[in-house]
Amino acid sequence: MRHVIFLCLLGLSTYTLSQEGSLDIDGDGDVSMLTDGMLLLRSQLGFANDALVKNALGAGATLVTGGAVQSQINTMGDRFDIDGNGRLEALSDGLLVMRYLSDRRGSALIRDVIGENANRTTAAQVEAHIASLMPLPPPLANTVGSGRLRFEGAAALKGSSINVYFYIPDDVTADTPLLFAFHPLDRNARDIRNALIDKARAYRFIVVAPEFSSSLFPGGDGYNLGNVFVDGDNPSAGTLNDESEWSFSVVEPLFDYMKYQLGNQTSNYSVYGKSAGAQHALRMLMFKPNARINQIVVAGAGWYTTIDDQTKFPYGFASSPLEAADLSVLFAEDLTVLVGEYDRDPGASNLRHNSIVDRQGLHRLSRAQFFYNQAQTLAFNLDVEFRWRLVILANAGHSTSAYAEEAADLLFQSP
Repeated sequence: MRHVIFLCLLGLSTYTLSQEGSLDIDGDGDVSMLTDGMLLLRSQLGFANDALVKNALGAGATLVTGGAVQSQINTMGDRFDIDGNGRLEALSDGLLVMRYLSDRRGSALIRDVIGENANRTTAAQVEAHIASLMPLPPPLANTVGSGRLRFEGAAALKGSSINVYFYIPDDVTADTPLLFAFHPLDRNARDIRNALIDKARAYRFIVVAPEFSSSLFPGGDGYNLGNVFVDGDNPSAGTLNDESEWSFSVVEPLFDYMKYQLGNQTSNYSVYGKSAGAQHALRMLMFKPNARINQIVVAGAGWYTTIDDQTKFPYGFASSPLEAADLSVLFAEDLTVLVGEYDRDPGASNLRHNSIVDRQGLHRLSRAQFFYNQAQTLAFNLDVEFRWRLVILANAGHSTSAYAEEAADLLFQSP
């Protein structure tokens, strides 16, 4: 008991990011004296089952039973023989780990706790060995500012990779929110990232801008319409692509990858899309109801997949998987339809016109109003919650910078 009381008086340090084969014994993403250090000490004292883990697990622990924790400890074998004397001993190896995690170094680390016949007898040797047991830091853990990486960890990429442009503000933490920014049809992810940097710096959020290359996701079918169908304008059961091939299916694995790269612990992300990127973002919300999106702004979309089960996809839900959509879930999403007051040029480049889409209006402003009003009316008739909003941006046209700045304010500015 004397040793336990002493240990509870020590200061604490935490090291972030879980990794198999490390001192993150409970798998919560942290290495802490009063969780992982205590679990190791108890194990070496012979504690088992509930007595091993009681009041010694981190808040996000993934290994929560005595058996699971002991198994994790066992996988480390003699690596937990800190002083290297061939024995696993609580009052030498266990105490050395506890002291290390309380930031004791030098003689204060090893005084009176090195076991007999130890091979590691100096503070430098012990420190080096324990450091080797710490989880590796995330690759971008100490990175700030703008950068680019290659991502290949999604089936939709078919073994290839895409550029991902990012911006990381100063003083980033494990809880810093992530914003996914979807580029227009020009596929310039760097520009949309750059348009958000000032706001990311001010509001302290991380920008992640994947570049959906035209070689992997060609044309409007591959990007705007999410590669859901081989030919999105002529959908059929026979030309429906597997969900793993949809461009939308890149985003969730990329979120997990960025969390790993950054040591980020957030559970969801925000989305902003401009023009074709707005179409991509909105259809992702529709086709991926389980995506971990917590709020979304779509800005200056050229046209919309309307909430209409009588109109064929891509202009409505008919003849597509959206026929089975739960509208009560969709209407409860935190969605903002953003459009500029002057984004009303019917002859704008790449603005689609035909007898069906022109029912929505002849320009981006009227089409945004049509889409929002139709959805609001339907939600009212269904008597379901409707959390969407329409924001008309004063004195703005189809401006990348104006849309990006307003979107960031809508997403991250405190009420």
